[in-house]
Amino acid sequence: MTLTLPRRRAASAFAAAALAAALLAPQSGLEAVGAPISASPSSLSQSPALHGQDPTTLTISETLTALKWRRTTSVELVKAFQARIDTYEPFYNAFTQLNPGALADAAASDARRRNPFRKVRPLEGVPIVIKDSLDVKGMPTTSGWPLTSPVAGGIALVPETDAPLVRRLREAGAIFLGKTNLPILAGSGSNANNSAYGPTFNVLDRAWAPGGSSTGSATAVAGDFAVAGIAEETGGSIQNPASAQSLYAVKPTFGLIPNTGNFPLAGLTRDVLGPLTKSVEDAAIMLDVLAGYTPEDTKTRGAVVPRRGYTSQLSRYALLGKRIGLYGPGWRTGNNSDLSPETAQLYARAVQNLKRQGAIVVEDPFAGSGFHELRGAGGVTNAGNNAAIQAYLRRLGPSAAVNSVEELNAWADANGFESDTRVNNMLEGANEQPDLSGFLANRDNYLRIFESVMKKHRLDALMYPQQVREVGPVFGGSVSASTVSEINIAQLPGVVVPDGAYASGKPFNLLFLDRKWTEAELLGYAYDYADAYGGRLVNRELETTPADTTAPTVTIKEGSVQTGGAYTSISLQLYDAGNVARVVLNETETDLPDSVSPALDDVRPGVLGAKQGPNTLKVYDVFGNEATLEFALQ
Repeated sequence: MTLTLPRRRAASAFAAAALAAALLAPQSGLEAVGAPISASPSSLSQSPALHGQDPTTLTISETLTALKWRRTTSVELVKAFQARIDTYEPFYNAFTQLNPGALADAAASDARRRNPFRKVRPLEGVPIVIKDSLDVKGMPTTSGWPLTSPVAGGIALVPETDAPLVRRLREAGAIFLGKTNLPILAGSGSNANNSAYGPTFNVLDRAWAPGGSSTGSATAVAGDFAVAGIAEETGGSIQNPASAQSLYAVKPTFGLIPNTGNFPLAGLTRDVLGPLTKSVEDAAIMLDVLAGYTPEDTKTRGAVVPRRGYTSQLSRYALLGKRIGLYGPGWRTGNNSDLSPETAQLYARAVQNLKRQGAIVVEDPFAGSGFHELRGAGGVTNAGNNAAIQAYLRRLGPSAAVNSVEELNAWADANGFESDTRVNNMLEGANEQPDLSGFLANRDNYLRIFESVMKKHRLDALMYPQQVREVGPVFGGSVSASTVSEINIAQLPGVVVPDGAYASGKPFNLLFLDRKWTEAELLGYAYDYADAYGGRLVNRELETTPADTTAPTVTIKEGSVQTGGAYTSISLQLYDAGNVARVVLNETETDLPDSVSPALDDVRPGVLGAKQGPNTLKVYDVFGNEATLEFALQ
């Protein structure tokens, strides 16, 4: 792995490169790339040539420049992405369906661009992907759920119209390459393993958790199957896949971007839609298209959009003099609160980087505020979603296969899905006016303390590590976010910024967060940091063989003491070429550092869940392959 640094701050470049070399472990095919050096979205247009760059690696701004200067066409771009998808999709499974009209749409875009009397739109000819929880006219919305996935024998929910967000993208000239995979009903923040379309893999390494629930969108963008993608978050589902696959992302303020036409998980309270991109600048360009009020979604009525747009605050000096709060126990205690030692080390490096940018840091500003107590207080974290699902189904239009939860439930019972209780659970309250008072009271408690702390310490933003530890394996592992679900309940925005890697090569990321409607400021801080330090990991050497299906091996080591068929202690050598990830001994699970050949030494009653009498050990590799060993202990 190599690190490309911007040209500024030359005096510290050698020291920064040395530190980066120590922190970024070499790994075949992975490369850390810096953000664009330019501070202006239009500056790339000053250089018309592609300089031989593969068009599938271009950012949005670079793609628009290439199209403007006739260095490529939208048709050529779509063909290049489709060729890459044909090669690698069988081994990464980013998509649930491809758009058969993508080439025709690209040709129409090229014709529009050639017409001097037609206005060139903001995303004219740019190929993107859409998470398959969103309605795209004429394409089934599957949500990864077997019941609504034709590939699994489920019903095809084909909407008559685009979701408002999709319409905005279409009207901006974007080309939809396809819809992307997700876990059933967006129900996991770590992977898409239970999707009706099968698991999706992390582009950086298929053994690593890819993040969820916008798994396929992240894989498509990180794998250069598209220029950018649309994600959705209820509790980490934009942040986590961006973090797991080293992408920039915006988790917006609730109500900034319409979520109508998205199959709801918390549609009235928490569901937000946002971009996954290859640069901060791209995220800002996307937000300029996506954000703002629409009569189709009353939740956007209070949306605050900056007059000069989201690219207006992209600056190399955005952090200069800003007061930035740091992560600490005042924010969170208990489960998933402590930073792993290496996360703490990488975060400390990031804090020093902040200071070099001229920021003033404030240690643990939430200490003594009571904020951390809210997480365990048991407040209402969602409400009214069955009514939101009912409204979603009605919006599909009269030609859709069903238009209500009742009709969907009847179809399920008549077509072999009667055992799927998810649809039964959607019936209660589906036709009632939702009561959001409990959720809103809980949200307001979070906001009251949050805003008080920000005001007391005169903070401009917070900067946290996005994960409290590195991502786990694709099967059995997780992405442990530092702000989920605090900012989801509080409906606050955040911007994910890649910042290098752990010693294992797994990506490390930051999250800038602030008050509601501050996305433009957050993008400015993210831009300043990314411009100075880079940190996005890229893997162009993707796999073209199936993922490992070989089970681990377990060998009893010499020296294990056995008497009368039972051991007084047992030592075990584990092995798997794809890395052993975890063991489960009599229902006690233990995560292991990913290793080809770890050992469990001197296992006796009381160790790792072992007990007197019969014991069952299950060993899992990173791909979920399993080996079992039965043994007895005295």
